[in-house]
Amino acid sequence: MNSSCQILPGVKNIYWVECSKLPSRIDLQSVGDIPVSLLADLNDITFFGSVDCRCVTEKENNGWKQKSTLKFRTADELPFYNHIAFVVTDVNGISYIIGSKEHPFPVVKSEYNTGVPSGDPAGLTYEISHEALRSMVKCII
Repeated sequence: MNSSCQILPGVKNIYWVECSKLPSRIDLQSVGDIPVSLLADLNDITFFGSVDCRCVTEKENNGWKQKSTLKFRTADELPFYNHIAFVVTDVNGISYIIGSKEHPFPVVKSEYNTGVPSGDPAGLTYEISHEALRSMVKCII
């Protein structure tokens, strides 16, 4: 098997944190099954609608690489002045970090939607993608 996909069953909370406040080399800690403790201040994101969070693991050049994507809608504007990472907590209470202190940083795309008269709410749609050795890392918050 050359790839696998992990999809979170449901998302309870989404937070953002500056990448500079994350521990160093969390991808290598994840490879070694070392728990990652996140001691930085987390900024809550209020979201609405369904959230899609998935991680695809692929074999590449005799090694493994992961690509995580996170899609959600919110009324909050996220800061773009620094690189930011995201912490996602699923309905089982397990938290994951998407991003790292080192390169490559998560890519954040945003789109403003005005909504439609039939009841679609207006807001921002964010799509976050991150590729690394380990991209969606379990953490303790």
